[in-house]
Amino acid sequence: MKLIVASWVRFAVGTALLLLQATTDAHAEVKTPNIGYVENYNAAPDRLESLKKGLLDLGLREGENIRIEYRTARLDDQYFDVISQFVALKVDIILAANAPAALAAARTTQTIPIVMAAVNDPVGLGIVKTLESPGTNVTGTTIYAPHLIAERLKLLQRMVPGLMRVGMFLNRNNPNNEAQFQELTGEATRLGLRTDAYDIQKPTDVSLRFAEARRNRVGAMLNAVDSFVNSQRFEIAKLSAENRLPFLYSDYEYVTAGGLMSLGPGHNEGYYVAAKYVDAILKGAKPADLPIVGPTRFTLTVSKTALEKLRLKLPDDVAARVDE
Repeated sequence: MKLIVASWVRFAVGTALLLLQATTDAHAEVKTPNIGYVENYNAAPDRLESLKKGLLDLGLREGENIRIEYRTARLDDQYFDVISQFVALKVDIILAANAPAALAAARTTQTIPIVMAAVNDPVGLGIVKTLESPGTNVTGTTIYAPHLIAERLKLLQRMVPGLMRVGMFLNRNNPNNEAQFQELTGEATRLGLRTDAYDIQKPTDVSLRFAEARRNRVGAMLNAVDSFVNSQRFEIAKLSAENRLPFLYSDYEYVTAGGLMSLGPGHNEGYYVAAKYVDAILKGAKPADLPIVGPTRFTLTVSKTALEKLRLKLPDDVAARVDE
């Protein structure tokens, strides 16, 4: 009798242990996915809000069925430290909100899926093979629209009397910025204009480059698409006004910062759509197989106050296109 009781006790204990293990395994299987999100320290807040709305519309609720680790960086090389933190945390997805973040992520890990949010020219950055077939652990959305460089330049030529020389603010730490300058130079040559490149990699460079542009008799300015350049938009807009130097920007955020005008795709669409990639990857899709999508909407944003101060006038056909 004692032997039978002992056997039943061992059986009951063993069964309980198995059930406990099964419960533990089940909890492990449904662990909340953790996403590492990194952006520039002064990125416009509505970018992140667009991403969150995209996630929410797909049923991904922060604090319920996903977790998000937020990080920011100021200078390009600081993104590598952030990505190393994400790797140590074993995040399930890295969400890179600009080019230096995507580049740092791609160079740091080839196993963690990386989703880009409105990153310019990922092929030029060397982090994917093609937009149609990324072929790496990187996918997402891009704002790549090189044809807009020519459109911006033609618009400036129509607006600025006697324009002979244009300059471009760029960041030579960004692998695709040189290609943007070459695109500008090629179009400028066809229009009989000369071009200058002004490299800014730290905040103190901005005022120095404006002084150089004035000495070189630059008649108008443009910017390359770059997260660090964008982070200096308030200073750039201020100094552009002080130097009475017309500046046509790549994004409406420069205009809201006090700038003259912009022609570009903006970023919010790319942030909203990036949520779909997060959802697809969490459901088992591979980044290498997910085509990268570009912008579908472009906006012309103009500050009437800045126009008046510079005594510039929009051509009638251009004025009819103004969205904001």
